[in-house]
Amino acid sequence: MRPNVWGVLRPMASSKRVRIFVETESGSNVRRVYDETTHELLSTRRVVSPYPFPYGFILGTTTEDGSAVDCYVLTAKPIRSGSVVEGEPVGLVEQFEDGEVDHKVLAILPGDAPRIDADLHETLLSFTDALFRPFPSVRVEVGRILGAHEARVFITSHRAAGLGGGGST
Repeated sequence: MRPNVWGVLRPMASSKRVRIFVETESGSNVRRVYDETTHELLSTRRVVSPYPFPYGFILGTTTEDGSAVDCYVLTAKPIRSGSVVEGEPVGLVEQFEDGEVDHKVLAILPGDAPRIDADLHETLLSFTDALFRPFPSVRVEVGRILGAHEARVFITSHRAAGLGGGGST
Protein backbone atom coordinates (compact mmCIF):
# COMPACT_ATOMS: atom_id res chain seq x y z
CA MET A 1 0.00 0.00 0.00
CA ARG A 2 1.13 3.54 -0.75
CA PRO A 3 1.41 5.99 2.16
CA ASN A 4 -0.72 9.12 2.12
CA VAL A 5 0.89 12.29 0.84
CA TRP A 6 0.70 14.81 3.67
CA GLY A 7 -1.60 17.72 3.01
CA VAL A 8 -5.19 18.81 2.78
CA LEU A 9 -7.58 16.06 1.74
CA ARG A 10 -10.69 16.69 -0.31
CA PRO A 11 -14.02 15.55 1.12
CA MET A 12 -15.66 12.66 -0.72
CA ALA A 13 -19.07 12.38 -2.32
CA SER A 14 -21.93 11.62 0.07
CA SER A 15 -22.16 8.05 -1.25
CA LYS A 16 -18.79 7.36 0.39
CA ARG A 17 -19.92 8.40 3.87
CA VAL A 18 -20.18 6.05 6.83
CA ARG A 19 -22.11 6.14 10.07
CA ILE A 20 -19.94 6.27 13.17
CA PHE A 21 -21.06 5.47 16.71
CA VAL A 22 -19.01 7.68 19.06
CA GLU A 23 -18.07 5.86 22.26
CA THR A 24 -15.61 8.34 23.76
CA GLU A 25 -15.57 12.12 23.50
CA SER A 26 -12.51 14.14 22.58
CA GLY A 27 -10.65 15.25 25.70
CA SER A 28 -12.15 12.52 27.88
CA ASN A 29 -10.06 10.36 30.21
CA VAL A 30 -12.96 7.91 30.45
CA ARG A 31 -13.10 5.12 27.88
CA ARG A 32 -16.71 4.10 27.30
CA VAL A 33 -17.50 0.70 25.81
CA TYR A 34 -20.86 0.14 24.18
CA ASP A 35 -22.53 -2.99 22.85
CA GLU A 36 -21.92 -2.65 19.12
CA THR A 37 -25.38 -4.01 18.26
CA THR A 38 -27.71 -2.49 20.86
CA HIS A 39 -25.56 0.58 21.62
CA GLU A 40 -26.09 -0.02 25.33
CA LEU A 41 -23.30 1.28 27.59
CA LEU A 42 -21.45 -1.78 28.91
CA SER A 43 -18.55 -0.34 30.88
CA THR A 44 -16.30 2.62 31.54
CA ARG A 45 -12.69 2.82 32.62
CA ARG A 46 -10.27 5.64 33.24
CA VAL A 47 -7.34 6.00 30.86
CA VAL A 48 -4.07 7.82 31.49
CA SER A 49 -4.30 10.18 28.53
CA PRO A 50 -7.32 12.04 27.16
CA TYR A 51 -8.62 11.00 23.77
CA PRO A 52 -7.34 13.48 21.17
CA PHE A 53 -10.46 13.09 18.99
CA PRO A 54 -13.91 11.53 19.30
CA TYR A 55 -13.44 7.76 19.07
CA GLY A 56 -15.83 4.96 18.23
CA PHE A 57 -16.67 2.44 15.55
CA ILE A 58 -18.17 2.28 12.08
CA LEU A 59 -21.67 0.83 12.11
CA GLY A 60 -22.25 -2.26 9.99
CA THR A 61 -18.66 -3.49 10.07
CA THR A 62 -17.03 -6.52 11.66
CA THR A 63 -13.31 -7.23 11.94
CA GLU A 64 -11.56 -10.56 12.31
CA ASP A 65 -11.80 -10.36 16.12
CA GLY A 66 -15.57 -9.87 15.93
CA SER A 67 -15.61 -6.17 16.82
CA ALA A 68 -16.49 -3.27 14.53
CA VAL A 69 -13.92 -1.17 12.67
CA ASP A 70 -12.47 1.48 15.03
CA CYS A 71 -12.62 5.12 13.98
CA TYR A 72 -11.31 8.51 15.07
CA VAL A 73 -13.40 11.52 13.99
CA LEU A 74 -10.92 14.29 13.20
CA THR A 75 -12.82 17.31 14.42
CA ALA A 76 -12.59 20.04 17.03
CA LYS A 77 -16.40 20.07 17.24
CA PRO A 78 -17.84 18.47 20.37
CA ILE A 79 -19.52 15.10 19.78
CA ARG A 80 -21.14 13.42 22.77
CA SER A 81 -20.61 9.79 23.66
CA GLY A 82 -23.49 7.67 22.42
CA SER A 83 -24.01 9.83 19.33
CA VAL A 84 -24.14 8.58 15.75
CA VAL A 85 -22.52 10.88 13.19
CA GLU A 86 -22.01 10.73 9.47
CA GLY A 87 -18.38 10.84 8.42
CA GLU A 88 -16.15 10.70 5.39
CA PRO A 89 -13.15 8.33 5.63
CA VAL A 90 -9.96 10.24 4.81
CA GLY A 91 -7.23 7.96 6.15
CA LEU A 92 -6.26 4.71 7.80
CA VAL A 93 -3.76 4.34 10.63
CA GLU A 94 -1.89 1.08 10.46
CA GLN A 95 -1.98 -0.44 13.94
CA PHE A 96 -1.12 -3.91 15.18
CA GLU A 97 -1.90 -5.32 18.62
CA ASP A 98 0.06 -8.44 19.57
CA GLY A 99 0.73 -8.96 15.86
CA GLU A 100 -2.96 -8.76 14.86
CA VAL A 101 -4.38 -6.05 12.59
CA ASP A 102 -6.15 -3.33 14.60
CA HIS A 103 -6.18 -0.48 12.08
CA LYS A 104 -8.05 2.75 12.83
CA VAL A 105 -10.06 4.68 10.24
CA LEU A 106 -9.68 8.46 10.25
CA ALA A 107 -12.89 10.27 9.30
CA ILE A 108 -14.05 13.86 9.04
CA LEU A 109 -17.46 15.42 9.38
CA PRO A 110 -19.07 16.41 6.05
CA GLY A 111 -17.69 19.73 4.90
CA ASP A 112 -14.55 19.58 7.05
CA ALA A 113 -11.10 19.44 5.44
CA PRO A 114 -8.44 18.59 8.04
CA ARG A 115 -4.74 18.29 7.47
CA ILE A 116 -3.27 14.82 7.61
CA ASP A 117 0.33 15.48 8.53
CA ALA A 118 3.24 14.49 10.73
CA ASP A 119 1.70 16.30 13.72
CA LEU A 120 -1.44 14.16 13.49
CA HIS A 121 0.68 11.02 13.25
CA GLU A 122 2.67 12.07 16.31
CA THR A 123 -0.53 12.87 18.26
CA LEU A 124 -1.98 9.41 17.53
CA LEU A 125 1.35 7.67 18.20
CA SER A 126 1.78 9.43 21.55
CA PHE A 127 -1.82 8.78 22.58
CA THR A 128 -1.62 5.08 21.69
CA ASP A 129 1.68 4.73 23.55
CA ALA A 130 0.18 6.35 26.67
CA LEU A 131 -3.03 4.30 26.38
CA PHE A 132 -1.19 0.98 26.39
CA ARG A 133 1.64 1.89 28.78
CA PRO A 134 -0.27 0.40 31.78
CA PHE A 135 -0.45 -2.92 29.86
CA PRO A 136 3.20 -3.90 29.28
CA SER A 137 2.26 -7.42 28.15
CA VAL A 138 0.35 -6.00 25.16
CA ARG A 139 2.59 -5.22 22.20
CA VAL A 140 1.21 -2.37 20.07
CA GLU A 141 2.78 -0.99 16.92
CA VAL A 142 1.53 2.10 15.09
CA GLY A 143 2.59 2.37 11.47
CA ARG A 144 1.88 4.75 8.63
CA ILE A 145 -1.16 6.84 7.88
CA LEU A 146 -2.58 5.63 4.60
CA GLY A 147 -5.02 7.54 2.38
CA ALA A 148 -8.77 7.64 1.84
CA HIS A 149 -8.69 4.89 -0.78
CA GLU A 150 -7.04 2.45 1.63
CA ALA A 151 -9.55 3.42 4.33
CA ARG A 152 -12.50 2.72 2.01
CA VAL A 153 -11.02 -0.62 0.94
CA PHE A 154 -10.51 -1.58 4.60
CA ILE A 155 -14.09 -0.60 5.50
CA THR A 156 -15.56 -2.41 2.48
CA SER A 157 -13.63 -5.58 3.30
CA HIS A 158 -15.13 -5.53 6.81
CA ARG A 159 -18.78 -4.85 5.98
CA ALA A 160 -21.09 -7.12 7.97
CA ALA A 161 -22.85 -9.67 5.77
CA GLY A 162 -26.42 -8.94 4.76
CA LEU A 163 -26.36 -5.26 5.62
CA GLY A 164 -26.35 -3.95 2.08
CA GLY A 165 -23.41 -1.66 2.67
CA GLY A 166 -23.62 -1.59 6.42
CA GLY A 167 -23.30 1.90 7.77
CA SER A 168 -23.06 3.92 4.58
CA THR A 169 -25.73 6.43 3.72
